Amino acid sequence: MFLRATIWLAAGLALFSQQTQQQPPDLATVRQWIDSGRFIRVREMGEAILRQNKNSPLGNYLLGVAMQRGEGNLPLARYYLGRARTLVELSPSVNDQTNDLHAHILFEMLLVAGLTEKHEEQIQLVSEYGRLFGVDMGERSGWSLMKLGRHNEARQLMQKYLKSKDPDTRRGALNTLGSIEMSLGNYEEAFRWFTILKNELTERDAVNIATLVRNRAEVANVLLQFDVAESDTLLATKYFHPSSYSNPWTSLSVLYTSEGRLAEAVSAISSMHAWDRRSDPTLEQQRWNDGQQATAIVLLATGYPEAALQIVRRIRSKPDRRGTTSGTMEQAEIGLLYLWRETLRMQRQLLREQMVWEPWNEWTQSGWERLKTERELWAANSRLNALLVPEKRLPWILRPYAPDSPITEWMRPGLSAAVGGGLIRTELEKLINRTGKLADRERPYLQAAMGESLVLSGDWERGLTALTAAREKLPQEEVLLRTRMEALAAHALERSGQLDRAAVAWRNAMERNAGLIRLLDLSIPVTLSSDNSPGANEAVSWLEKSPRFHRGRGFALSVSTGGGRLYAQLRGRDGAVLAQTSAAVLPDLKDSARMVCKQIHQKAFATKIDLSQMDINSLDGSVTSGDSSQIGLKELFGNK
Repeated sequence: MFLRATIWLAAGLALFSQQTQQQPPDLATVRQWIDSGRFIRVREMGEAILRQNKNSPLGNYLLGVAMQRGEGNLPLARYYLGRARTLVELSPSVNDQTNDLHAHILFEMLLVAGLTEKHEEQIQLVSEYGRLFGVDMGERSGWSLMKLGRHNEARQLMQKYLKSKDPDTRRGALNTLGSIEMSLGNYEEAFRWFTILKNELTERDAVNIATLVRNRAEVANVLLQFDVAESDTLLATKYFHPSSYSNPWTSLSVLYTSEGRLAEAVSAISSMHAWDRRSDPTLEQQRWNDGQQATAIVLLATGYPEAALQIVRRIRSKPDRRGTTSGTMEQAEIGLLYLWRETLRMQRQLLREQMVWEPWNEWTQSGWERLKTERELWAANSRLNALLVPEKRLPWILRPYAPDSPITEWMRPGLSAAVGGGLIRTELEKLINRTGKLADRERPYLQAAMGESLVLSGDWERGLTALTAAREKLPQEEVLLRTRMEALAAHALERSGQLDRAAVAWRNAMERNAGLIRLLDLSIPVTLSSDNSPGANEAVSWLEKSPRFHRGRGFALSVSTGGGRLYAQLRGRDGAVLAQTSAAVLPDLKDSARMVCKQIHQKAFATKIDLSQMDINSLDGSVTSGDSSQIGLKELFGNK
């Protein structure tokens, strides 16, 4: 039976080889495969052709396309396309077939050059394509010129292509003009260009709708027009295309997180992964790191640093290429380093809490993990300072919503602890004292950062003044940033003896996002009580050593035994229950006390949100649900 199957397999392979040798596919057939996404077929045919003739231009072209579009292997794509180009240009026969193949090879090389940030090469390929085939694709050079910092040259070139009668060319010019102005911080002008672009979109732009609409949303967010940003981004999510450069769910998850809408942020992360799984492999890989960072940000905001750190540790060595975005690799690295740092800081606090009540064998393991965390934190700080201070990037990184800024606003004030309070306050003072419309928009955010730096340095009075000024002007949508300020104000008020005001501020911070108290290494004032049962006394003895609690007026934390269970409850001054938990009374009362201590910390300083949709243990962070299906275009275009 096995021999018969082997004979049939050999015969089949021989027949396939013979057919392939006798009837190589024509270019029209090949293009149909490519356009329909049949990249496995493209690769198989390319390999079959090269087995017969390793110097086949068509075979090398097919493998180059398969590597680029089907597998996202850009280095191999460059290799095969480069060979295909050399071979077709050395070919002695010149006919319509070879000319068409030559054109397709150069076009694929042009795309790969852009994705791999070979901007000078892309400009050269655009020029060569036009010279050889009489097709003007000069509009594509605008993006490369922008990435090279040649903004005026890019502007002038795009103004030329604005007059084009080809809608695709004009759309590309509009998008590049908006991106140029955004990268330079000219946000109102960028918003104007993107608005013109959105108003001109038609059904022929289906592949780019999500990207183009989301670009306007991004600028609206910078202009603090959060309602416009959300509506545009939501609109972008409805127009999925596998070749879309953007995943709008990523932006939406970060926006929802900043606004304290954490359940919606978790749902957006689910849809983000679903969108990426359906995208072209190259583009999915191109933005993989950004998606993972968004997942970690949501986890950190919901109070799960261990899960967030698991993600950040695995993505540090695999940064995204930045060819499809206006930002640079250095900017992206700064954002990832800072997220790594903040995640490590919260994880360190979580370990400090656990080590209070853990038995000696687990304490040793946690101690080792804490040492590892401290070492990583030192590495993150060192690299972050090396990228920020010598390169004079501090003004840029401190400014809220700065051009291509990689840091979400509710985290940004922590830069003071990362770089150094004195240096940061000097730069903040300069930025706060600027005048103009942009300076007025940024000032409350800068004052929030100044207030945090002063409070953490022990300057309660000046810190409270800065925090108060910030809270008066900050948009209400910045919920997590305002909560961070509330916690810092509570700490400063209590230290300066204003206990009643401090109690109100502590309560506000606990209700809005208590995880930020852990991130900031603060502790809330509690009145500890026990019913004097052995298990309750054991738990209280550990709770009073916790870095999250100190004795004072503000909250009541009680532990009691009843009905064979050990109970812990955290209440506000008005008696409202903020967190409660219980554990069965075990033969070893210390085990019950440890369980209650662990659970009350988790209940009090992490959100009660179902994270089951976020499969954080999978290699790629993918999820099992989420719907981003495409709908009709009438919602966007009306009757166009």
